[in-house]
Amino acid sequence: MRTIRNRHDNAVWWWQQARVRRAIEAAFAAPTPLALEERLALEGDWPDADDPRPVVMAACDEGYFERFGQHLALSSAARSPGTRIHLNVYAPSADCRAAIAALKARCGGRLTVSIEGLERNPFAEPKSFYYAAGRFAVASRMRREIAAPILMVDADGLVANDLAAGFAGLSEVEAAFILQPDNDALYRRILASAIYLGTTGERTAEFFTRLSDGIGLALAQGGEYHVDQIGIHYALEWCRANGWGPRIDDLDLAWSDYEFRPASLIWSTKGARKGRYEELLASVETL
Repeated sequence: MRTIRNRHDNAVWWWQQARVRRAIEAAFAAPTPLALEERLALEGDWPDADDPRPVVMAACDEGYFERFGQHLALSSAARSPGTRIHLNVYAPSADCRAAIAALKARCGGRLTVSIEGLERNPFAEPKSFYYAAGRFAVASRMRREIAAPILMVDADGLVANDLAAGFAGLSEVEAAFILQPDNDALYRRILASAIYLGTTGERTAEFFTRLSDGIGLALAQGGEYHVDQIGIHYALEWCRANGWGPRIDDLDLAWSDYEFRPASLIWSTKGARKGRYEELLASVETL
């Protein structure tokens, strides 16, 4: 009944949850990581491996790039000059590639953009189910290849304030998720709109590789429902049961604020909140 009342809240039903759980358990119980991100075929550019400045990372298709992703990048460059932004764009057209080049010029060297085809896509087109789950492989590769901390966010957010102090406060954190353990729905106990991939901890990189593997296995089944949040839930559950993994911290909602408070770091317009996006954008685009 809750889902009927809130159609924007993408439900993951019990039989779908079972599929995701099996995929996650297969990935975490494997003797060695499957490392599915090694199969990624990316064009474009990549964050400099030795640059210590933190990276905000998001993924989108062409439609989301035009409506949201470019503004996320511009707001980051304008309001957080000490950090970097990376977008992974799926199957952009020639016109979109030209827009990407122009956007990079406007961001003054703080934006990198990787481009991916549809080889991993189980759907006929890059639906939101695809790039919400597919971004984990990109983030996992990035965690292994660059020295800086990473914050993976949804493309439909806006940087509201300078992120430098917030990242400094996370310097000793291994991994962090926005945890909502009291939520009745399992697929709502984790908010995947902001995920921190730290630089400390012996198991941090492997954890995110195995998480990427599990979500990738679930994604490949082609089910038209989001597998990212429920996948994280089962990954953390497996780690607790098996005494394995990095230390998991609770990430403050200021990193993905859906109430749009002025002091927050990133505003998230997930779901029905997209109706306020243009209003929020007007408050940052003058920069």
